[in-house]
Formats: sequence, structure tokens, C-alpha cells
Amino acid sequence: MELSAKEIAEKINGIITGKNNIKISGISDLKNARKNQISFILSPKFLKEAEESQAEVIISDSVEKINKKTVIKVKNVRTAYIAVIHLFYPEKKIVDYTSEKAVIGKNFKKGKNVYIDDFVVIKDDVQLGDNVYIGANVCIGNSVKIGNNTKINPLVSIYDGTEIGESVLIHSGTVIGSDGFGFTEDNGKIIKIPQIGFVKIGNGVEIGANCTIDRGSFGPTIINDNVKLDNLVHVAHNVEIGEGTLIAAQTGIAGSTKIGKHCIIGGQVGFVDHITIGNFVKIGSQAGVSKDIPDGAAITGTPARPIKELRRSEAYMMRLEELFKQVNELVKNK
Repeated sequence: MELSAKEIAEKINGIITGKNNIKISGISDLKNARKNQISFILSPKFLKEAEESQAEVIISDSVEKINKKTVIKVKNVRTAYIAVIHLFYPEKKIVDYTSEKAVIGKNFKKGKNVYIDDFVVIKDDVQLGDNVYIGANVCIGNSVKIGNNTKINPLVSIYDGTEIGESVLIHSGTVIGSDGFGFTEDNGKIIKIPQIGFVKIGNGVEIGANCTIDRGSFGPTIINDNVKLDNLVHVAHNVEIGEGTLIAAQTGIAGSTKIGKHCIIGGQVGFVDHITIGNFVKIGSQAGVSKDIPDGAAITGTPARPIKELRRSEAYMMRLEELFKQVNELVKNK
């Protein structure tokens, strides 16, 4: 596929400065771009790199001119380059196909254009919507429901009773609906508590590779619409994650914790059980969250506390050696 700089500018609602007939056949970052590719800068501090890049056309929302380059000025460079990626790398359409190597259970219902790859196992009473992709070696348990336009990548395991919405993307190695970590002690014996709930996943959710989402002990574990989970995130039983929340890799959420809408959670954050996190909360990486957090808070550290408070404490700690010396001098002179 090849487009002119002018055609690209029209498709991303940009204003072009420079040669508009340059032919473009792909997109890349500044360092790796070739002469026939378009690139972008996120801020003026990358101007020198843009000038040195082989890319002849640059997308920007902060500058209108770059030496010896054609510039496409846009309102938001991030959404613009995403649109260009879709131009040159469009998603493949799902075709209707079921591998002869797949195993399908009883009372199976599927919509139009469902792709089922090799060695997929689908148990009884499963329902798949339209344009669903099921990758190789996926295992889908009994009575699972999967909505339209959802993509399940290879080696995903989905336990009985799971409900998955529309336009969901699940990456390889993820396990949905496994038992929650529930045990009790009786006369020195550890007794497993049966986990008889399920997992409910909303629309537009993306779940990274090798995540684990436990079924509820009784009711559901809930991942609401447009939640995005990075790789290696663990969600325990009866957790609820609010709409539009983003969670980075290696975060662990203990049972029955409620996380609000549109939160941003860094990597390796740990949550204790049975706490409530408000809406629009920001949590720094490696924080240990052990109590309820109100709406709009920005916290970090272990135990997690407001970022300004933590930074002030760190500043005091940096002065401890000096303060000890002063105290010792006072003691000597006493």
C-alpha cells in the first residue's frame, strides 16, 4: 500500500507544510524509519532527531516546520499516528472457519464469521457472537458466553460460566475463572473453600499476556467496560474494577477489593483485601495499598500515602545524617 503525504494529511485531518506528493508506504519511529516511511515527534525536544531521521514526512502537534522535512500538523499527534498505523496495518477480517482439529461440545451456538483455530477445546452450552476469533489451543469451559468482535489469542484458558463482552482482546497465556485463594483452618487442617462464582468481563476490555482473573467465591469477579490490564496482572476473587481503569504489569489485587472508574495504577502495586479505591485515583509503581482511598487521590509508597507527603518525608530523610551530626555536637558540648 502506498499513499501520498497529502492523502495521509487528509485522512488524519492535518495541515501539510512542504512537499505533498511524497509517496509513503509505512510508518516507523524516528530512529528506524526509512525514506519511504512517515514518522512523528511527541514534542519539540525531538527536533534534532527528526532532522536526522531518514523519514521525509513528520507528524507533529507542536511544530509546523522541520528543516528539510514535510510536516503534517495535527491536533493530537498520538491519535494521529495511531490512525496512520491503522492505514498501513489494518486488522485482518475474521473469516468463518472451524479447524478439523478443534473439539466442540454439545449445544454450541455461534454467530457469523467465527474463526476457531487448531486444537481449540469448547465444552458444552458455549455461545460465541459474530466476528469472534479463537486462537490455537484455547480451552473454553461449559456455559461460557463471548460477545461480538472479541479476540481470544492462543493458549488462553476460560473456565466454566465466564461472561465476556464485545470487542474484548485477551492475550496469550491468560487464565480466566480459576479458583480464588480461599482456605480456612480447622484443628490444624487447611480446608479449601469451594469457589462457586464466575467472572464477568465488560465491553472493550483488553487483558495482557499471562494474567489471572479468579472466579468469585459466590458472586462474580467483575471487570467493567474499557478496563486495560497489562501483562502479569492478578485479580483475585470478587474484585471489581471500574470502567476505564488502566493497570500496569505485575500488579496484584487481593479478594473483594473495589477499584473505581478511570484510575491509573502503576506496575507492581499490591492491594490488600476488602478495601475500596475511589474514582480517578493515581497510584505509583510498587505502592502497597492497605486502606480505602478517596476519589482523585494520588498516592505511592509502602504503605501508600499522598505523593506530596511521601516526597516531604524523603526530603527529611536525606537530612538525617546532618541532623545526627548536629545532635552529637550538642551532646559533646553539653
